Amino acid sequence: MPTAAARGGDLSAYGINIFDPSGGAPANRAQFQGNVIPSGRLSPQAQAILRLIPLPNTTGTENGTRDNFVSSASEAFDENSFNVRIDGRINDTTNTFGRYSLGRFSRNGPTAFGPGGGQEVVTLGGQSKAKNQSFAYGVDNAISSTLLADFRFGWFKYKVNVLPFDFGTSPATDAGIPGLNLEDTFSSGLPAGFVGAADNTSPGNFEFGSGLGVNRCNCPLDQDETQWQLVGNITKLLGNHNFKAGVDIRRANNLRVPSDAHRSGELSFDPNRTIGPAGGGMGLATFLLGDVTGLRRYVSPNTDAREQQWRTAYYAQDTWRTNDKFTLNYGLRLDIINPQTVNEAGNGGFLDLGTGEIRVAGVGGIGLNGDVENRLNWAPRVGATYQIDTKTVLRAGYGRSYDLGVFGSLFGHSVTQNLPVLSVQELNAPENFDRVFTLGQGPPPPVFPSVPQSGRFALPNGVFARALPEKQRPPTVDAFNVIVQRQLTDSMSVEAGYVGNRGRNVFAGDGPAININQPTLVGFGTVPQNNRRPFFAGGVANDLGLGGAFGWTQGIDFFCNCANNAYDSLQAKFNKRFSSGYSVKANYTLQRQVQESGDYFLYDVEMNKGPADWDRTHSVVLSLVAELPVGHGRRYLSSISPVVDAIIGGWQVNANHFVQSGLPFSVNYRDAGSDRDTGGNNRPNLTGDPDGPQTRDEWFNAVAIGSPNSAFSRPAAGTFGNMKRNALRGPGYWRTDASIFKHFRVTGNRLLEIRAEAVNLFNHVNLGNPDSEVGVPGNDNPNAGRINSTAFGNNDLQRNFQFALKFTF
Repeated sequence: MPTAAARGGDLSAYGINIFDPSGGAPANRAQFQGNVIPSGRLSPQAQAILRLIPLPNTTGTENGTRDNFVSSASEAFDENSFNVRIDGRINDTTNTFGRYSLGRFSRNGPTAFGPGGGQEVVTLGGQSKAKNQSFAYGVDNAISSTLLADFRFGWFKYKVNVLPFDFGTSPATDAGIPGLNLEDTFSSGLPAGFVGAADNTSPGNFEFGSGLGVNRCNCPLDQDETQWQLVGNITKLLGNHNFKAGVDIRRANNLRVPSDAHRSGELSFDPNRTIGPAGGGMGLATFLLGDVTGLRRYVSPNTDAREQQWRTAYYAQDTWRTNDKFTLNYGLRLDIINPQTVNEAGNGGFLDLGTGEIRVAGVGGIGLNGDVENRLNWAPRVGATYQIDTKTVLRAGYGRSYDLGVFGSLFGHSVTQNLPVLSVQELNAPENFDRVFTLGQGPPPPVFPSVPQSGRFALPNGVFARALPEKQRPPTVDAFNVIVQRQLTDSMSVEAGYVGNRGRNVFAGDGPAININQPTLVGFGTVPQNNRRPFFAGGVANDLGLGGAFGWTQGIDFFCNCANNAYDSLQAKFNKRFSSGYSVKANYTLQRQVQESGDYFLYDVEMNKGPADWDRTHSVVLSLVAELPVGHGRRYLSSISPVVDAIIGGWQVNANHFVQSGLPFSVNYRDAGSDRDTGGNNRPNLTGDPDGPQTRDEWFNAVAIGSPNSAFSRPAAGTFGNMKRNALRGPGYWRTDASIFKHFRVTGNRLLEIRAEAVNLFNHVNLGNPDSEVGVPGNDNPNAGRINSTAFGNNDLQRNFQFALKFTF
């Protein structure tokens, strides 16, 4: 949180040198005397926003410049739901069932800074309402003693509306920032502000306003999704064969009017704007000057552009029991996932990377599916079971499957969020030390080109867009395993084996798309950044062979589904099924997940290849269910009276214990923006032992570069460091969840149940990963190696209790 002195321009307490950007390039800039920005240079618009943001309310660390604000609040959450199911037997050979479910959910979440927005205090900084419905109907018929047919119909509808905490207000206009609060609905509220680079943990960094990256509020959001499904199966028994065949038909419809980039604007204030000849620079200084270094926002006059898609699948399989010891299962599935279409002409735009043009669906002879080619997706599978002896079984299997992906990979969130439906305005500075506009100026208006009769127009510069391959490419996973199972007693068994998979045509990293207009580092320092983008002037070499002289400086998301990943694990399980009043399950996994990151994927796939951010090497889960051996019919006090038994008998205890090793993280270093302006790899060279005492105050060897005993050195400008991505591991994790139940029989089949449940029963504080940005000469980071958060981004559950009363009749 900015201190009172910092809000007046005095940044001397932060220990970082700041430079006057009016000098031009960093080499020509003069330092602000005493690291104090003169009052005449402070942006009145920035000052107006700061008046919405509270002052620090605790002492903090590092001269009170960080960890200096504490916020607490409660979040209202309401849920009302019900389920209805009817099962019937039509005749001796035919059974049927029907089910309907309805759920309504409402959440109102506070923000840390009140009128200034900022991080969510609980789970969401905004207001959300959802209504979910589903219906299912099924029939099965025994045509003969060896022939069975079954049929199912399903339907669901998902509808959600999300609004920012300050919906309907105009704080940007009130602060004197033009061109952001365009009206009092969709673009109302405070814009999102990112003060400081996303990978920079320097003091003074903070986020304000509302937005997906600030307080998890993709708002305003209006989503209405429906899908229906028809499934039919035939099963035929023939000798020692069990044949099955079936068909699955689905129709999906989706309307999504989102705000992935907040509609009143997402403003970035990068430290490099106030960097000097030898480094330094603060995002807070950039903000106080009112220099915006990047803008993203959604603008859309069309709120009824929907995606639609047919999906069909066919399969046939046989389970063949060759003898008493060996069973073979084999089959083949065909998935046909048709390219998505839009509901009306003009309601979608397909970006052609070969011409730089938007192809408008349904206009000028262009199909409603954008003329994307389809493919047949064959999925073989085979499994085998061999009984070694009466208590030991060996199982093995292989199968291929295809996935729909998420957020536009194959369906939704892509073509209806391009021009002419939606303009994603994205303004990037020509160099990482430049600005795009000032708060006093405001941004230029978004661009909406008119659609010609041909249905094609050039994508304008400054408008972010999404692109799909010309031929659809579903993500593909080949999964395989070999497992041995052994029965120990009548109630105990163990198993162990290898489980793995290989992904092809999958996401690069965890996101569905890569930025194919990311600049290359080749030419840094001599070639302007925009000229190093493949779609600005063309001629930029990259691994995908993409590019063109289209003058684009904005990012372009390419849903290429063109990466690979690999998962390997050793899995072991012990199971004691429920008997003698208790059951136990214990699972252990030794695993490794390696993926190709989406950052710099266009130029060097291997550079950011490494463990996934969520990969944990070791994982143990222990589950216990036990009836307390007290009361009528149990080991202790079995002869007590019914009244006493109703009080002390029939209690059940459940517990789940989780133990996991730490998550990986990468080491970065300060002032890396002086060495490179792209790539997502600000890792140093590894020259020593990076291991540390692994305490909360010093998790790894974070001695600053250039100091004795440092494990790192600074790469030459225009190069990347040699340290691998996610090379180090953070703290481990453990938690115990438990519950206790008691059943009371009222009359007949009527039961009353009371329960008490506890999450994180022992209130164990699980730590997050450390601050992994090490210092450099002249710009140390005294917080490097220190842990300042709890697990899962401060969202790990602390102890809470829940009580419930359930009546069954």
